[in-house]
Amino acid sequence: MWTGGRGGFFGRDLLFSVVSRGVFDPLRQKLTLGQKTGRTPGGYLELFLLLLGLKIHAAGGCPVDCVCYPSPMTVSCQSHNFLAIPEGIPEDSERIFLQNNQISLLLRGHFSPSMVTLWVYSNNITFIDPNTFEGFVHLEELDLGDNRHLRELAPDTFHGLVRLHALHLYRCGLSSLPSGIFSGLHNLQYLYLQDNHIDYLHEDLFVDLVNLSHLFLHGNKLWSLHQNTFRGLVNLDRLLLHQNQLQSIHRRAFHDLRRLTLLFLFNNSLSELQGESLAHLGALEYLRLNGNPWNCDCRAQSLWDWLRRFRGSSSSVVCESPERVHGKDLKELKAENFRGCLGSESLHQINVHRLPSGDRAHPRDHPPLLSSTEKGKRRGDDHSLQAGQRPGYRKPSKNCTKSRNRTRPVPLVPWKNAEEVQDYEHKSNIGLLPKQKSKCPRTPIQPPSGVQQAAGGTRSTGARAAGASRAALIAWLLVWAVIIR
Repeated sequence: MWTGGRGGFFGRDLLFSVVSRGVFDPLRQKLTLGQKTGRTPGGYLELFLLLLGLKIHAAGGCPVDCVCYPSPMTVSCQSHNFLAIPEGIPEDSERIFLQNNQISLLLRGHFSPSMVTLWVYSNNITFIDPNTFEGFVHLEELDLGDNRHLRELAPDTFHGLVRLHALHLYRCGLSSLPSGIFSGLHNLQYLYLQDNHIDYLHEDLFVDLVNLSHLFLHGNKLWSLHQNTFRGLVNLDRLLLHQNQLQSIHRRAFHDLRRLTLLFLFNNSLSELQGESLAHLGALEYLRLNGNPWNCDCRAQSLWDWLRRFRGSSSSVVCESPERVHGKDLKELKAENFRGCLGSESLHQINVHRLPSGDRAHPRDHPPLLSSTEKGKRRGDDHSLQAGQRPGYRKPSKNCTKSRNRTRPVPLVPWKNAEEVQDYEHKSNIGLLPKQKSKCPRTPIQPPSGVQQAAGGTRSTGARAAGASRAALIAWLLVWAVIIR
């Protein structure tokens, strides 16, 4: 590459085009001086090869008008009004940023299976080839949000994305989600489906998402939640369903959500909600039910009973009807308001008598009556099973003892006129919700086995004997001190 003599090197214009930017002005001056004196200092050989290699890589491996960075290989092509995926994206690219363009199609072959992160949000995508992401076993984050004309997806669009942990499909004009579209996404943790036109969710749609922690469904047109809508979401922590058109929720719709800590149902069309629907949510900390036309007649008794027992943070539940309680908060009603509800059942009665047969291990709904002697024996047996519990059953931990990881940052959620979350909107992300003080009682610490415990606030015989021995020793030392003097 180097030729020696006057003129110094081959491809001089290429090198000067690299160093002509202000960052390399000192180097350009030295090279110009070398050309005038007729000397080509060998010390610049390695630097020249480096710069030329970078230029060739940029010219041959990075699309025009894009910026590429190595380690990991990153291609940044955002906000250039591209109408299609630009050519020349390096095959070893791991992060590709194409947001804020006018791209309309995603086809097979546009990207390499080595890709880890792809942002294509805020484009004009109308079609995604079902094979676009076939074999992309390294893909972890896929942002297709804010493509308002996408409208539909093939059932196998995301199949095989075994490492995917974040999928963004917000504001995509979707009116439905095909059954099986999330099959096999066992590592998915964040799913953004808000601000679409979805009016129905197939049963078992999320059944494979066993590690999902955040599900955003607000701003859609959902009108009902069925028994198996959320089946399988055993690790779900946040469920946002506000600003839909919900009119009915099956009493077992939240059955698997035993780790759920936040549930937003405000600004819907709910007039009733059975307390049994919420009875499974033992870890719930934040509940928002405001902005619904609640009917506070006898049908609201089980919800009222559940709210009385709830220890977390809840919104107001303003009654729309009947007229005698219009404008009142359901939580502030008294038992007298439900005195005439002879046919209604309290939450306790619902839990005892309405549990499905599949949840029982014993035909009896509650334990048999015991004599006082038997009760004493049972009280001392910590390992006895309660009625209706299967062998090996472990009582779920309460909110105060459950450990959770709160360090993972979560992208900011675009709230819309949500007055109940004004305490949160100044936060940088939804993962920074304030924590409530635990109201669970402390378990008294017992001494290890074999250690005698003091009774009645008096010292034990052993303790008194030890004290007497110490007093005798002190007296004996004092006597010796007097004798020595």
